[in-house]
Amino acid sequence: MAHAPRRLLAAALTAALAVALTGCGGGSTDAAGKKGDVELTATPMAQVTATPPADAKVIAVTVGKDSVSPSGTQVQVKRNQPIVFQIDAVEAGELHVHSSPAKAIDFPAGKSQVQISIDKPGLIEAEIENLGKLVVQLEVR
Repeated sequence: MAHAPRRLLAAALTAALAVALTGCGGGSTDAAGKKGDVELTATPMAQVTATPPADAKVIAVTVGKDSVSPSGTQVQVKRNQPIVFQIDAVEAGELHVHSSPAKAIDFPAGKSQVQISIDKPGLIEAEIENLGKLVVQLEVR
């Protein structure tokens, strides 16, 4: 009978792990499926009139048909520091920043720019949603 509590504990841990792993799966969602996301749109570079703030962390992102660069790079930023994504994309898409609240950033084909900040410390992933490709991990301190 001593094995029953161990089996119960193992089953509970397995169930908890399964729930945790399905929390941020790939797959498409519509606007209703992104409830709670902050919706942003990147500005085409031709319309950008100001340079990024001096203390901004500028991240250049190149989006191909099925690739992104950088790809999973870890970038350190401070809480509330401006983060400027300068995006050069072959087609329109969405940069999704898994912060709290999450940020869904639509970008056009061509060159564009968007500025965000994150106020909570942690490791935050940013990915190109339609490709399911990780761009950067923002280490917010």
